[in-house]
This record gives sequence, structure tokens and C-alpha cells, in this order.
Amino acid sequence: MEVDRQKAEQIAHKAIREIVTLSEHRQRCYALSKKLCRQKDEMLAEIFHVVSEGSRKKEPIYQAGYRVISDMALLSQYLGPRKLAGVYAAARARNYQDVVRMMSRIPPWRVPGDAEDLEDKELKEKTLGERKSLARTRDRNLINRLLHDQNPTVIYILLQNSIMTVKEVVRVASKRPTNPQVLAQLYKNLKWITYYSVKKALLNNPYCPTQLALSLMHYMLEQDLVDIAENEVLHPKIQEAAWEQVQEKIKARRGEAQE
Repeated sequence: MEVDRQKAEQIAHKAIREIVTLSEHRQRCYALSKKLCRQKDEMLAEIFHVVSEGSRKKEPIYQAGYRVISDMALLSQYLGPRKLAGVYAAARARNYQDVVRMMSRIPPWRVPGDAEDLEDKELKEKTLGERKSLARTRDRNLINRLLHDQNPTVIYILLQNSIMTVKEVVRVASKRPTNPQVLAQLYKNLKWITYYSVKKALLNNPYCPTQLALSLMHYMLEQDLVDIAENEVLHPKIQEAAWEQVQEKIKARRGEAQE
């Protein structure tokens, strides 16, 4: 089936422009799913490819859209696994490797073991309800202890706390070992994910869900991409994607020099 590339670009641009006004990641994902659910699988694959390419070129509107479509776990809830399976098949048929990689179910490269003690020992004894309440504290010392909490809900509330700083958020993003779902909360927070240092920390954390890490690749500076490509602690798929982008940048510079 032939797909109109220009139409895919128009649909993608219009849909993303309408959802970026929403303040929550989940709201954006739901709204985008509602706008795209009636599209044929081939058209959706083309739209995903358009968004991926635009994000790789660092176009802000597509970068915002890519953060939504790359959350496959959430998108699957709204579009349904059968629909996404059809889109995946269409992307493979068109050899859209960027979309195939984004849609592949790749687990985090590392997961914490049951025996690992990851949380503050005293706070760990408190109930989930108590820790959620404490996450709203103005006590800086308590905040620093809560940064180690492994419950995504506690971290979600903590990230809304007005006294949280970028430095503290980066500490959560950099923590190893840690619960991948805690890192997913950082990714979904539209305030903190705008900071380059937070993106970089997540991408360099082997416990970060692989699809989410891959979606942050398009924001990285070339030297950071080189470091990621050489970082053997990370998932091979992440290293591979980083190296591909480095090669693209080198090729682009050579093309500019020849003109």
C-alpha cells in the first residue's frame, strides 16, 4: 500500500501541535492515541517514521511527539497491542529501522536483584501512605533520603515538590541499581525531562527502560553520543543507535564541506 508522505507529515504536525498544550505525559499520550487510532497501520508507520526523523534533526515539535510515541507501554494501553503489531509489521516491511527499534520490546539492560538494599533503611519501615505523605515535605534532609525510594508513586509525588532541584533529580536519574519504573517517572515528568542533564543521566543509566533511553538519543550532543557508543555498561542497542547518529553527523559535515 502506497502512503502519502506529505499527508503523514501534515497529520503528525497537526496532532502534535494540539497535544503539546497538555501538562501531563499521560494526557498527551491519550490525546495523541485518540487522534491517530483511525489511521491505517501503514499510515501510522509513516507518521511514526516522520516523527522519528524530525526528532533526530532536533525539530522541537517532533522531539515532543517522539517522547510520546516512544512510550510503547502507555501507547499500547490506548491503541491496543493488535494495532501496534500491525504498525510494527508495516514499519518492518518499509525497512523503517528507527521505528522498528523504537517499537521492539527490549527490557532494561540491568534490573536490581532482590537482595540489593536500595532504600533508606528507616524510611523503608514506613508504609507506602506515610512515604507518599513525606514526599511533600519541606525538610531538605528528608528529601535527600527520599531520593532513594524505589516506589514510582513516591517518586512521582516527590517530583512535584516545589523545593526539588535539578541536582537532586539528576541524583535520582543516576542512581544504580534502581527500579526502572522510578526512572520512567522522570521521563514522563514534563518539567524535569526538559533539562539536558536529566536526559543525559537517564540515557547513561543501564537500568533505564531501553525504549525510553533510545528516545532521548536525539537530544544528545555529538561528544556525549560518542561516550554513549563506547559505554559498554549500556544496552548494545543503545550503543548501536548512538554510533549511527555519530556517523550521520560526520556524514552531514562532510557533505557541507563539499558544497
